[in-house]
Amino acid sequence: MTHKKNNYFWRIGITLFLVFSCLFISCSTPEKRLTKDRLTISYLSHFSLDKEIKKLRLQHPIKISAEQIANHLLSLRYKETTLLGKKKYIFSPNDVLEITPIITKVLNRLKPSKVLHYEVETPKGETAGIIFRAEGKINWRFETINGTNFSNNSFAHNRGSLWELLPKKGQRFHKEHSMFGNDRKGNWIISNLKLPVKSKRGRKLGLLKKISKPPTHKRSRKKETARHTRSDKRGLKKRLQFLKGLRDKQLIDEDEYKSKKIELLNQLP
Repeated sequence: MTHKKNNYFWRIGITLFLVFSCLFISCSTPEKRLTKDRLTISYLSHFSLDKEIKKLRLQHPIKISAEQIANHLLSLRYKETTLLGKKKYIFSPNDVLEITPIITKVLNRLKPSKVLHYEVETPKGETAGIIFRAEGKINWRFETINGTNFSNNSFAHNRGSLWELLPKKGQRFHKEHSMFGNDRKGNWIISNLKLPVKSKRGRKLGLLKKISKPPTHKRSRKKETARHTRSDKRGLKKRLQFLKGLRDKQLIDEDEYKSKKIELLNQLP
């Protein structure tokens, strides 16, 4: 009887070991990464992030247009917290044109348990962060802007960091509630999915129109049409020569020849 009990507990132990081994392997497996030009994206598990995000209920995928994403990217700003610090836009127009199509596609296919992580190589250094949706809002949390990391520290309102985001209309800081009050996160902005104001520089540079109405490749369509026209003319010429040969050999009379010739000419566009 004791031997049977030992076997039972041994099997239970082996089963638990295998289960925990599988969980460990799945958690330690690197997330899928995709790199295109200056942009690298990866999918992070919701539960692998810090407790501030873990407790949020994600709403994925994010149904959003390329024009809306471009408007978000163009609107995101930050300020340097140094004595003579300046206010700057995070993404350049070239950045926006390059990364908008990919970011939009990924967000529209994002799984409920995943968060989008991105890295953009800029002339001044890497800009990186995560994007996700919760409570009907889109969240932009930055780790690095132009090669400068955001410093997480115990100072109120992140005073130890070299930069802080600048919310605009339709945007606000994420605030963490604690026993010391509401701690504003200077690297985390929560935005309306559809911002109420379109970016001024997006309108000025015509970027929103370029993104919402991609080129239709008119030139290639014209070339294709011209190629088909030339091909049709060559085919018609051969058929007319064949018809003329039939008439010359008196296999058809003159009236039939003229009638068929008119039919063939009418087929030419």
